[in-house]
Amino acid sequence: MRLYLFDVDETLECSGGPIELDSLVALRSEGHILGLCGNFARVTRYVADWHHLFSLIGSMTMSKADFMRNVRQNIPADDYIMVGNIPGLSGASDDVGAAGEARWRFIKESDFAQGSR
Repeated sequence: MRLYLFDVDETLECSGGPIELDSLVALRSEGHILGLCGNFARVTRYVADWHHLFSLIGSMTMSKADFMRNVRQNIPADDYIMVGNIPGLSGASDDVGAAGEARWRFIKESDFAQGSR
């Protein structure tokens, strides 16, 4: 079982990103844990049954790296993956930096949309 955290803005289709929600439904049906680590309000307003898809929502009061460290410390998984942006290349968020700081594997949103897991 893998644990995926997704940035929202410029990552998921509901906020201008390339990742379709159907691909997340497929991950969930395979038994993986999914969470949001970004502008979760876009998802909760756009996806009617968002709470059936996402198990975690990142804190607005801590950094992404701190949230990821906390998740890894408290939720067992075989792999921890952050899916999001590389600043200046594919979005404004420094998701690649936060993932590196927290020692999570990183997948750029366009690579995920093309099948990288």
